[in-house]
Amino acid sequence: MTKILHLSDTHLGNRQYGSDTRRDDFTRAFEAAIDCALQENVDAVIHTGDLFHRRTPSLPIVTDCIGILRKLAEEDIPFYGIVGNHDRKMDQQWLDLIRETGTAERLDQTPTMVNHDVALYGIDAVTKPAWHAADFTLEDPPKSDAFRLLGMHQLFEPLVPEFYADHDLTEILDRVGIDLDALALGDYHKTESRIVDGVPAWYAGSTERCATDEIEPRTVSLLEIEDGNLDRRELELDTREFESIRIEFDEGDSHGFARDELDRHQLDDKVAIVKLTGERTPVTSSDVYDMAIDKGAAVCKVDDNRGRRQLDLVDGPQGDIQSADKLIEEKLTDQNLSDIATDIEERVRTDDDLAQTAIDDTMEELIKEAQADAFDERDADPDLNDVDGEVSDE
Repeated sequence: MTKILHLSDTHLGNRQYGSDTRRDDFTRAFEAAIDCALQENVDAVIHTGDLFHRRTPSLPIVTDCIGILRKLAEEDIPFYGIVGNHDRKMDQQWLDLIRETGTAERLDQTPTMVNHDVALYGIDAVTKPAWHAADFTLEDPPKSDAFRLLGMHQLFEPLVPEFYADHDLTEILDRVGIDLDALALGDYHKTESRIVDGVPAWYAGSTERCATDEIEPRTVSLLEIEDGNLDRRELELDTREFESIRIEFDEGDSHGFARDELDRHQLDDKVAIVKLTGERTPVTSSDVYDMAIDKGAAVCKVDDNRGRRQLDLVDGPQGDIQSADKLIEEKLTDQNLSDIATDIEERVRTDDDLAQTAIDDTMEELIKEAQADAFDERDADPDLNDVDGEVSDE
């Protein structure tokens, strides 16, 4: 029997809600998933994209990732991955660099054999404009009776709601050129599975909650393959709990009312997601944030919707709709923006504690830091200043 652990969408380096605590949570969840692989004594681990949250993760994040992967390498358990839309670069990928450390390999359209009886394939995330022209043809495995498992990072119906999916999964089954036995998928953060045209397909889900609506437990998938048959079961990860709180204010409600509402919830060491509705009062979102932290929350995000007109969505799309924050992040990832541009965008969009009057100063500080880093790189690498053998004055 061959045992494989499938995980996906680890988003290492995600400083969710502007919190260093949440960034560390993503690293701990990844390590917990790798520990599952060690405990189950698997033959291999596959990761189906978005290993990192951004195209240019910080050096400490990459170093932590390699350190965690070394735990697998020390037990001779290979780690195989593909590139997701979040960590996709224009040229060489981070998996190519990590491969040089001996801790990871990158799957492609040629078979990678595990125990001589399972053929692994991988196709990196494909942008919508490139989708129809892409060649998805897979090479035949060296053994005709090998179990053929393909990893991809795309949003497919029928596993993903139609209004959210990018493509139909049956199209891939027609375009790969070989008969597949299973598809291990990434990009959708909820665990879903379906048999499509006789082929089992599933999303392992993300290892940490990337949005407030991702309320289900985080899991990885353990695959047991024997005599051409697949058994898959989900292993739950121990991740930080979220607590959703709704406080509806009436005119005249004071700070004491907000404290009483928070007292109804156990917040110790949790991520508190607080939504304020109803009438505008002297109680600010910053006040509520401070109260939640004082009551033991490790992280707090406050959405202040007081005084806003509520839309009637009864006749709108039904089913699971991805959060606005994640949709924005997905679109921005495809724009190939610079790190400083994405840092500024995320700070303005997600940092509820950033006062309007402090935005200019904060952005100026971020830009100056980026400029300093860029000049440091030029000083460290003379080739960056050398154009056709001459030093540029620019």
